[in-house]
Amino acid sequence: LLDGLKNEPYTRRHIIDLYQYADFEETPGLNPCAFLTVWSVRDKYLDVTLHQRSSDYCTAGHINKIQYVALMMMVARHVGLKPGVFMHVVDNLHIYDRHVEQAKELIARTPSDKQPKLILKEGKINFYDFTIDDFEMVDYDPVKPQLKFELGI
Repeated sequence: LLDGLKNEPYTRRHIIDLYQYADFEETPGLNPCAFLTVWSVRDKYLDVTLHQRSSDYCTAGHINKIQYVALMMMVARHVGLKPGVFMHVVDNLHIYDRHVEQAKELIARTPSDKQPKLILKEGKINFYDFTIDDFEMVDYDPVKPQLKFELGI
């Protein structure tokens, strides 16, 4: 992907597909929920579309966005582009019945006036050199108390 985006940025073949049936037969466990990304260069911007087959929204719905936006930021920096538009397509977004009361509580809360922003600090360029310490979350003001949701595997 990194070489392709550098050498042939405008091809429509920049795709990562984690859904490999042969792997699932050999290794028991969950199939990937967020499984396909399509990477597109638009002028000086790198856009990403994430396809997700399933999302337990209360436990992981928000983290998938953060993870893939961070990935887009690192890849864009590596190939000399700016982060562009992130699109997220979820086929089966659900809330388990054991999470309904907590979900209602979450919806009833007054959100923060601040809009959080994820920033990739200046300096590093090489994708393989980035660490969690290269990111900063600005204006993140979570509403307390934190709700805990049981994982539904």
